[in-house]
Amino acid sequence: MKFIHAADLHLDSPFEGLQRLPKALWQQIHEAPFKATEKMVTDAIDEQVDFVLLVGDLFDRETQSVSAQVFLNEQLQRLIDAGIAVFVSFGNHDYLTADQTLSLPEGVTVFGSDVTTELLTTADHSRVAISGFSYADRWLEEDVVEKFPKRSTADFQIGMLHGAQKQGESNHYAPFTVGELAATNYDYWALGHIHKPGVLAKQPPIIYSGTIQGRHKLESGEHGYQLVSSQGQQLRRQFVAVDQVRWASLSLAVDEETTDDSLIQAVQAALLEMKTAVFQLIDLKLTGIEKLSASLLSRLNDGTWLERLDQAQKKAYRQSQAWVYEVTVQPSSQPVRYAKLDAAYWQRAQETVFTPDNVEMTAGKLMQYAFIANHLRDPKTTAKLMDQAKNDLLAQSRLEEENDADHDD
Repeated sequence: MKFIHAADLHLDSPFEGLQRLPKALWQQIHEAPFKATEKMVTDAIDEQVDFVLLVGDLFDRETQSVSAQVFLNEQLQRLIDAGIAVFVSFGNHDYLTADQTLSLPEGVTVFGSDVTTELLTTADHSRVAISGFSYADRWLEEDVVEKFPKRSTADFQIGMLHGAQKQGESNHYAPFTVGELAATNYDYWALGHIHKPGVLAKQPPIIYSGTIQGRHKLESGEHGYQLVSSQGQQLRRQFVAVDQVRWASLSLAVDEETTDDSLIQAVQAALLEMKTAVFQLIDLKLTGIEKLSASLLSRLNDGTWLERLDQAQKKAYRQSQAWVYEVTVQPSSQPVRYAKLDAAYWQRAQETVFTPDNVEMTAGKLMQYAFIANHLRDPKTTAKLMDQAKNDLLAQSRLEEENDADHDD
């Protein structure tokens, strides 16, 4: 018996943090989730799996574009035509609405808002029971695990759950604990919702397949699906990467000899060294910035240098299979030396100015939007603002030092 466990296709999803790409490259990236899904379907047919589990968030939103619907139908029909059973549950992004008009090919099993169980017999005559449900709204705060049936007499019992582990008081996505999943004595728990592939338990396997294609820099690394096969009464899984674009980072050290052109050359050489078969979107991290000239540091801070790099990248990205979309200037670990602002004063100022209350006050009415409020309340955002201010002060410090040296001459 063999099957594929996938989740979080997020078809029609926008890619975040990409503004300056060449048109052809943007099209390649936009199509990545579709190409990854197509590759997964092709693998399913080549591997002659018995069935495919799609555990929620097939689409990025509850209303889908016509092109995304047509694409998914075509891919599911390929599976049906190959004699592969398909089981679908919808998650918090593509939840079942009262006026849901999505029509999937005949033969695809879609779980409703109540937990139900489907039975099938595979090519090797294994009897498999598959239990699951779909979201009826964006949030599902109740623990649904208790509604799953007890272990049946089937050879294999599988649970499909789009949700997250319980954490604190606020749990919006079908909260569960690993202990209660293990207590069901199911043979495999196919999880969705968390985009990083993960193993919550090895026996029985309680597995997040992860999203099939990373969509922003927080979803770095390989993405794909789980290929699961039976060995006696045990189920063994293998992660298979099918992502078409991969988010990664590149760290380079700079010094007082670094110029605009030498840095561009160093980046291009490093990209060729780290070239892979999968196209990479790179966050460039620079260290040692306290040694840079004031003018170059300023161009790194205001994005001018990145614009120059973009011009070079347009000629080279097909060869390097990579594109630097962001430059992160790592702040100096040394105290800021500023002619009119000593280090102690800066330390007191950053503790007073960069507070959550001040950030919210500055944002003003923008805080009424949940996604902005959540971003600004993230401690990482405050830290990034503080680092940016420190880098700007460092650039100004270097400029004043250079001006003073000129006057001394």
